[in-house]
Amino acid sequence: MKKSYESKGRQLLWSLFGLVAFEILISGTVLNSFNGYALSSKAITVIITSPDKGQQVPISKNLIISGISSANRTNNCEVSVIINNIKPYQKTNATGHDGSNDYSTWVYHLGFPYPPLKLGENKITAKIICAGSNHARFNTMNITGVQ
Repeated sequence: MKKSYESKGRQLLWSLFGLVAFEILISGTVLNSFNGYALSSKAITVIITSPDKGQQVPISKNLIISGISSANRTNNCEVSVIINNIKPYQKTNATGHDGSNDYSTWVYHLGFPYPPLKLGENKITAKIICAGSNHARFNTMNITGVQ
């Protein structure tokens, strides 16, 4: 009888040890291999903060577009913009505190060679996409080009 309980106890202990080791291995592997890459499409956000929605802007001046996003330097994300659906998307400059890959804040200076704003309604779209994900998120706003 004693051997049976010892045997079952050892078997249960090894099973428990195996489960704990497996959990540690999976947690460490998943967290390390996906650190910054496993953002769900719902977690990715981008917002245009300037100019203001509906703002009137002179078409003769170079426009500065800026914003914020959920990305930081470890997410391996990139923010780009288009104006009036004229592609390709233009890469913005990361201006977050953690360096050149920190898109938590970003800026784009509209100017040559990108076409200028037009009189009337102009549509600005910001896009964020992260490496390892085919999900992009967008934020769109309209501004009014004036003389």
